[in-house]
Amino acid sequence: MNSNPTTTPIDFVLPWVDGSDPAWLAEKNHYLPQHQGRHDAISSNRYQDFGTLRYVLRSIEKNCPWYHKIYLITANQYPEWLRTDHPKVEIVSHQQLFMQPQNLPVFNSSAIEMNLVNLKGLSEQFIYLNDDTVILRPTPPERFFQQGLPVDFLSHGWLRRGKLFQRLRGYNSWVDALNNNIALINRIHHPATLASRFLFDPSYSLLDKLSNTLLKYYYRHYFWFTHWHLPQPYTRQTLQQVFQHFEPEILACTANRFRAANDLTIYLNRYWHLASGAFIPHKYNDGFVQNISNPTQLQQAINHLHQHTDIRFICLNDTCSSSDTELLAQLHSLQTAFYQHYLPDKASFELDDN
Repeated sequence: MNSNPTTTPIDFVLPWVDGSDPAWLAEKNHYLPQHQGRHDAISSNRYQDFGTLRYVLRSIEKNCPWYHKIYLITANQYPEWLRTDHPKVEIVSHQQLFMQPQNLPVFNSSAIEMNLVNLKGLSEQFIYLNDDTVILRPTPPERFFQQGLPVDFLSHGWLRRGKLFQRLRGYNSWVDALNNNIALINRIHHPATLASRFLFDPSYSLLDKLSNTLLKYYYRHYFWFTHWHLPQPYTRQTLQQVFQHFEPEILACTANRFRAANDLTIYLNRYWHLASGAFIPHKYNDGFVQNISNPTQLQQAINHLHQHTDIRFICLNDTCSSSDTELLAQLHSLQTAFYQHYLPDKASFELDDN
């Protein structure tokens, strides 16, 4: 692993919210009657916090010791255990981040993400991840960037996220936003002009190559980019290019207090570097993502992770909508014990226990 401090700086960026903060909850509930979008956009588990942030940050320091700085984006909040004066952690408020701070407060991760182009001091190469994504094992910078470009894969889908898909899978605001991303990409980029090396890399599966063949020679436009909910490399140059092309749509999204039909997501930037060929093609299978709604699912996921030592990145995505405090406590306890097993040592930016 290359941990040479003279190499190109690579920052980590992640958003975080303390959904139990009384002041934040009061503000959210004040604006909630204005929401007119889909119900899933205001689901309580969207803001639930099982204390994973501590282990996300530990995992960066332990398993990516080459990192330059961590930017933690918050609604004027910070965890009580965090050293706010640490030189390698910078807390960025929404007020500092937003291009149009008059739109605040927002409770919409899409609106927050689309302001990243305005993050001052961010390194040219950076990695974005969510506060439920942990880097479980040592990972070199070359896993994320090579030749100054993101290491990524382009695997096109088989089924449009249209009426049939939504009838089968259900309607939700996330699908709306992904479709909006793709509609913008199709204005500028065309698969027929993309070099074959980006579509048929040896690391891609046979199914990936078949689907990409249909994309390039039959569909001739994009309707589905496969992605995983894992740490994602980006460049600032891509964010700036995307903003230059789609400024009106991005600013409209950043004004959405809650998720809305015209939302975009940070994946718009990923779709841009894929469709423009600004990436190094390689498809790794070193991640694990699992929706968790009960202790049985969580224990099964933990057993799987203990057995598969090749997995680097994990996301145990909380989908539990129950208000049962005993059930939530059990999930919290199981998850904390698992992370504590792999990441028992405090990071340099954690305060000492009182």
